[in-house]
Amino acid sequence: MNEREAVYMFQAIVGQSEDPLTAEAVREVIGQIRSELPEGMKPQAGIVFCSIDLDHAEILSRLHAEYPAMEVIGCTTDGEIASKKGFTDDSLVLMVFVSDTVEIRAGVGKNAASDGEGAGREAAYVADSRLQRQSGQEKFAIILTDPFNAGVSAVDKGIQGVLGEAFPVFGGAAAAHSKQRKTFQFCQGEIFTDSVAMLLFAGPVAYSFGIKGGHSPLGAKEPVTQVADNVLYRIGEQRAFDYFRRYVGEYDLFMNYCLAVFPAGDDRYYVRSAPASDPERGSVTLNGKVAEGSMVQIGMADKDTLIESCQTSLRRAQDSFAGKNVAAALLFSCAGRKMSMGVQIAKEAQEVQAHLPNTPFAGFYCYGEFGPLQHGDPYLFHGTTFVTVLIGESEEA
Repeated sequence: MNEREAVYMFQAIVGQSEDPLTAEAVREVIGQIRSELPEGMKPQAGIVFCSIDLDHAEILSRLHAEYPAMEVIGCTTDGEIASKKGFTDDSLVLMVFVSDTVEIRAGVGKNAASDGEGAGREAAYVADSRLQRQSGQEKFAIILTDPFNAGVSAVDKGIQGVLGEAFPVFGGAAAAHSKQRKTFQFCQGEIFTDSVAMLLFAGPVAYSFGIKGGHSPLGAKEPVTQVADNVLYRIGEQRAFDYFRRYVGEYDLFMNYCLAVFPAGDDRYYVRSAPASDPERGSVTLNGKVAEGSMVQIGMADKDTLIESCQTSLRRAQDSFAGKNVAAALLFSCAGRKMSMGVQIAKEAQEVQAHLPNTPFAGFYCYGEFGPLQHGDPYLFHGTTFVTVLIGESEEA
């Protein structure tokens, strides 16, 4: 195999435009893709991240006209991040994958809020059943979901029922500006809400990941002693509401604080935010489930901790990558991190560029992130977290 043919094994190309006119933004992005696409090759799959304010139907229609066979998923965001322009707001980002060995298929599941397990199962089944050359060689999946009930919807159970309990899944919950709740997900040229879109990678593809929550601890670890799914009633010997009050005082916006959750007997943690509380019942509602017996530690997401967690996520992914080369990076960062960082949020993109100077990357600011704490674990829903996924050609290719 000559050097030019080797490029075809697995390659990613990124387009990014800040043009406020949808037609011009798509034109610019497609032009960037064309300029780097290997001669004679077409993208097999792509992921779109874009502003809620763009014309999504026009984006998808133009992409289909240019690359009719390309498998496409995507979603709306609270900001974009890509290797062409770094951090952007109200922009259009497209990452495409070119390969003559790796197979990538899309699937979508609907009614995620009311039947999360069914939506997850449908998305995974559709994507998996459409594999042709690499069936049985599934390696990992990217999901983009509706944020409503994303941390408690049981989408994970549906996906695990098809692909396995510890199958690696990464991604984020779709977002919009100013914490709007209605978001959109895209799959195969269609626009959805209340859905989960999946891109499944199979064959000789390598991946690694790094996940780190932005959590600066304020107190000691204490056990969860009473909980129902994502509603905390007691932490240690006191009501959950009183536990928060001990550290927060009379400040009502608990969501500015977060809980590091340590599964029983484990030093690793995931992060939950607290969007609601009930002083009469003494409860605090989190953005995802927590198991009774878990140890929790209240904290805040300060700017230094957020940047450090971004760096840690990137390093963990780089240190664990075992393929021939890193061809692409996908990044999922919490919209809460953006809110806390303010205008300094561009530092995250700068860290990515510093760690991965020659790697095409794309990602977005989410209403929650997905990924396992370590290899072999089921994937979890996270908050205030930075997720790095590196993709490339495997040694078996």
